Amino acid sequence: MARKNTSTSTADQARIAKEVSSVLQKSEVLEPGTMLRVFRGFIGHLFNLGDDTDEKGTIDSIKRGIEFSGGNLWSLVFAIFIASVGLNVNSTAVIIGAMLISPLMGPIMGAGLAVGIYDFGLLRKSLRNLAVATFVSVLTSAFYFWISPLNEAQSELLARTTPTLYDVLIAVFGGAAGIVAGSRKDKTNAIPGVAIATALMPPLCTAGYGLANGNYVFFFGAIYLFIINCIFICFSTIFFVQLLRFKKVSFVDQATQRRVRNYMILFGVITIIPSLYFAWRLVDESFYRRNSARFVREALVYPGTRILNYELDYNADPRVLSVALFGNPLAPEAIETLKRKLPVYDLTDVALQIDQARTGSSATENDVKDFIGTLYKQNEDLIKNKDDRIRLLENELLSFKDRSNLLPTVSREISFLFPNIQSFSFGDVTVAQVDSQSTAKEQTAIVRWKRRPGAAEEKKLELYLKSRLNLPQIRIIKDGP
Repeated sequence: MARKNTSTSTADQARIAKEVSSVLQKSEVLEPGTMLRVFRGFIGHLFNLGDDTDEKGTIDSIKRGIEFSGGNLWSLVFAIFIASVGLNVNSTAVIIGAMLISPLMGPIMGAGLAVGIYDFGLLRKSLRNLAVATFVSVLTSAFYFWISPLNEAQSELLARTTPTLYDVLIAVFGGAAGIVAGSRKDKTNAIPGVAIATALMPPLCTAGYGLANGNYVFFFGAIYLFIINCIFICFSTIFFVQLLRFKKVSFVDQATQRRVRNYMILFGVITIIPSLYFAWRLVDESFYRRNSARFVREALVYPGTRILNYELDYNADPRVLSVALFGNPLAPEAIETLKRKLPVYDLTDVALQIDQARTGSSATENDVKDFIGTLYKQNEDLIKNKDDRIRLLENELLSFKDRSNLLPTVSREISFLFPNIQSFSFGDVTVAQVDSQSTAKEQTAIVRWKRRPGAAEEKKLELYLKSRLNLPQIRIIKDGP
């Protein structure tokens, strides 16, 4: 069968431009058929992919990127190390830099090109090199995480373990952008951009993390995300290679073409089904979290009672909404009323758990300790500047007595929270500036430590004293070792 020419000739382009110009200049109303024909020609000209296609250059460029030996393989190993470090320390910038170095897109697009032009030798070579690259990447990453002292899973690692339908869409459109841009005579930097958008390397590094730590949920989740990216980038490449009518290497009959197409559909369906479930879970969880926030904001409004924190455990059975309160405790009847309100906010299968910190003389040392711990966490997560922190602490500590009467209680709390402190004293100290001969009073604490404290411990004490004594500033003088 003769190959069709997909490019619009220069004469055709000139004719379309002339017709459009003529239509714009005419003041009379044109026939609907003529207007539709001109409009279709104009839109076709705008979206025509055949004008600037470089078939030979595209095929040669993809074939060069397939090879994984020598410099390409070393580049991959170094990029994997960089990406693993970025995931380990939760640095997005480092991960993006590693993806720019990575040559992983080559064999994936090579496999798509091979299927699109029925070059089965190129397909075998692409799949072989992709398998080598995958094995080397996972092994390199596993080695890094095996020797790394940082074993905690950061958010960048966790994000690569539950792929959804949205990852499928990113792979589809990313692959389309890659092959369309790569098929132009004037090449662009779209391929590195596709590698970043589809995130080919982080899933392999996350799989290595799971392998190194024996966490096979991480391993299989990350490998599944990598497979999604590979398959749907490959599918996009096949689609556009055939749309642009690249010359086929092997002659195949209609039955063979139909069989290849059926295999592609089967692989696509098998791959996409689990991602649909994860996508549904993601959307469902977002609804529950939105409704939980609305419930806390609208239903938990009681005079003298403050909301310290709330958290929804979506994966529990049943789901649990935990709310930490401080101030006037809620009566059991009020808590029951809140539980009956849950269905109004579409939280039918959610159990409400109220944690109340007592205040006043009935508060135990553990109550105060738990309150201070919660207050620290809330400050670290939500307060972004000093003015907001002061305002929050003033509101939260209205029920406490004045500062001078708090010292015995503060001393007891310090013995629980800071076992390394031997003695503590607090008061106003008059500070004289020798140069200016000015004086000012400063709130000062003198702390004798049993052993030399670390910077984190000193910072924690400073935050505690500021919040507990309702002070915007405090000078801490270290006494002892």
